[in-house]
Amino acid sequence: MKKWVVSMPDREKVNNITKRTDLGSLVAEVMVARGYSDIDDLASFFNNEELSDPFLLLDMPKAVKVINDAIESGELICIYGDYDCDGVTSTAVLHNYLSAMGANVCEYIPEREEGYGLNFKAIDEIKANGVSLIITVDNGISAIKEAEYIAECGIKLVITDHHQPQAEIPKALAVVDPFRPGCPSPFKNLAGVGVVLKLCAALDYGNYDLVLEQYADLVAIGTIADVVPLIGENRTIVRHGLRLLKNTENYGLLSLLEGNCVNLDNLTSNVVAFCISPRINAAGRFGSPITALEALITEDESAYQYANELCRLNDLRKSCECDIVSDIKAQIAANAEILNERVLIVSGSGWHHGVIGIVASKLMEEYEKPVVILSSDGNGISRGSARSMPGFNIFKCFDYCRDLMIKYGGHECAGGLTISDENIPAFRQMVSEYAKVNHDSMPKITIAADKLLRGADISVPLVEELSKIEPYGTCNTEPVFAISGAEIRSIIPLKNGEHTKLEISYDGVKAYALMFKAKTAELPYKVGDRIDLMVNLSANEFKGTKSVTLKVIDSRLHGVKQERFFAAMDAYERFVRSEDQPKEILAKGNPTREELVAVYKYIASLGSKITFEALYARLLPLDMNAFKLRIIIEAFADTGLLTYSKHTRSIEISTPTARVDIESSVTLKKLRNLL
Repeated sequence: MKKWVVSMPDREKVNNITKRTDLGSLVAEVMVARGYSDIDDLASFFNNEELSDPFLLLDMPKAVKVINDAIESGELICIYGDYDCDGVTSTAVLHNYLSAMGANVCEYIPEREEGYGLNFKAIDEIKANGVSLIITVDNGISAIKEAEYIAECGIKLVITDHHQPQAEIPKALAVVDPFRPGCPSPFKNLAGVGVVLKLCAALDYGNYDLVLEQYADLVAIGTIADVVPLIGENRTIVRHGLRLLKNTENYGLLSLLEGNCVNLDNLTSNVVAFCISPRINAAGRFGSPITALEALITEDESAYQYANELCRLNDLRKSCECDIVSDIKAQIAANAEILNERVLIVSGSGWHHGVIGIVASKLMEEYEKPVVILSSDGNGISRGSARSMPGFNIFKCFDYCRDLMIKYGGHECAGGLTISDENIPAFRQMVSEYAKVNHDSMPKITIAADKLLRGADISVPLVEELSKIEPYGTCNTEPVFAISGAEIRSIIPLKNGEHTKLEISYDGVKAYALMFKAKTAELPYKVGDRIDLMVNLSANEFKGTKSVTLKVIDSRLHGVKQERFFAAMDAYERFVRSEDQPKEILAKGNPTREELVAVYKYIASLGSKITFEALYARLLPLDMNAFKLRIIIEAFADTGLLTYSKHTRSIEISTPTARVDIESSVTLKKLRNLL
C-alpha cells in the first residue's frame, strides 16, 4: 500500500487568484497547493517566454571565439556526445547548427561499453582522424585527466555540460556549465541539450529566434528525457519545442511520430517521454547511439530506416526487461522471505546492464521498497543499479558499504555500483545494517494529490483549463486529485478484460474511472463498494460530446487508516526478521481462536482469490490490525488451510488432506514463544 498525501489549498488565496486573474478555480487550487500564491509568481510561471542572455554563461564568449576561429580556418571539429537521449539530441543539434554554418564537423559518441564521458582510447581515435577541436556536449565537467591528455595531444577543447562540477575544473579553452561556481547565468537546471541551445544562440550573436525555429523540437525531447525540472527556462524551451514538433520537418522525428500513431493535436511532454525518448535511448542500450544520431541528422527519407531500427531496438529492450523481471520474480517466489527485508537486493548473471535500472524502478513500485539489482559478467564482477524513494538515500547507503565496492555513485533516489561477486553476501548484510540503524520504519512510496476533488470540479471547462499548466514533468507534474468514498455503480471490462472502467457516483456526479492494466477478473472491488481513488483528469470528446475521464493512479476500499496499516506491517516485518520490539506490540499480533475462525470463514465465503490489502480492507469492521491479520494468514499457510503468494500478495483457500491443528503453525509458535 502506498502512502497518500492530500493537499488542502488555502481557500482565501484561491479566491484572491480567481478574482484577480482569468484562472478557473481548479487551476487556482492546484497552483496554490504547489506554492504559487503570489500573483507575480503565477504571472512568471504562465507568461515567461524569455530565455536569459546566453553570454551570461561563464566562458561562453571564449567558447564562441574558439569555435568561430575553427570554422573560419576550416579545422575539423569533433562533437563528443553521450549515449543517452540528452547526449544524442545535444550532438544532433550542434551538428546541424555547425554544419549549417559551413563547419567541417564530425561526431563521436561512446558506446555504452566504453562508459560515460571522455576516454583515452576515444581521444586517440579522434586525434588519428585529424581533429583540431573537441566540443563536449552533456559531458566533460569531470574529465580532469582526459582534458590534460587532450592538451598533450595538441587538440583544443571546449566543454559544455550541465552536471555538477567537482572542486577542480578541467583545463580547457572554455568550460560552459551553469553549475560552475561564479556563473552569473540565472537558470541553472538546464539539460545538456539546453546548454547546447544557448551555445548555438551565442554563435548567432545571442539571438534565440533561429535556433528555436530550427531545433526546439530536438531540444525539448532531450530536456524531457533528462528529467530536469520543467520550470523556468526549461518550461519555455519545451513549450517552444512541442509546438515545433507538431510540424517538424525532421525526417527521423516524423517517422517516430507516425510509427507510434501519435495524435499531433494532443502532443504533450508525456507523449515524448513515453513514445519518443525511450526509442532514442534504446539505441545506446541495445545497439549503437550512432543509429539514433543518424535518425536525427539525416536530411532525406533514409532517416526512416534509422528510425525503424530504433523502434526494433526498443521492442528488444522491452522484451529484455520482461525476461529479467520474470527471472527476478522466480527468485522471489523461491525465496519470498527476501521481501521482508528493508531493501530488496537481487542478483543474477547476464542481465543486460542497459535495462536493470528500468527494472529496478518497476520492482520498487511493485514491492514498495528500495531495490538493488546486481548482474554478474561471469568473471567474478557484478554491476548494479538501484532505485529508492525520497527518505532513503541510496547513495549514503552505498557510501556506508564503500569498502566492499570497486566503485559506486548516484544520489538519493538512484545509484549504480560495481562489486566483486564474492562481496555480495557481505554487501547484503551491510545494506541491511545501514537500513536498520537509520530507519526503524522505512519511508513509504508516496502519492501526493493537489486537492480532494469535489463533484463540481468534474467539469469539462475546468478540466480543459488544466492544460494551461502543461508541459508536465519534474517539479511540474501532472495534477493529481483525491476522491474519497465514491460508490461503484458498474464495472466494465475493456479489451477482453485487460483493462477496466468503473462507473462511479461521487458527490452527486456520475463519472467514469479508467484503470489501465487492471484486469477485470482480478479487480478487488464489486458493485456497491465505496472506494477511494487517486486520479488524473482529462477532457475527451466522443461523437461530438465532451466528457471528463478519471485515469486511476491508485485505489483502495474506503475507510482504510493508512498510518495504522503501515505501523502494523512494520511490526510484522520486524517480527519476521526477529528484531527486538516491545511485548505490547507483539501482543497486538496474537489472534484469538474466534478471530482465526472469523477470518477463515470470510475467505472461504469468497470463492476466489483476494489480495492481502483487499482482505484487510474488507475486514475493517472486525477492527483487526494488519499485523494480526498477516499472522493469521501465515498460520493458515503454515498448516495448509490456504495458499498465500508473498510476491503477488494473493490468498486462496486450500483443501487440506488431513485434520489440521492450527496451533502447530510455526508462525504462531514463534509469536507465542516471544510472548
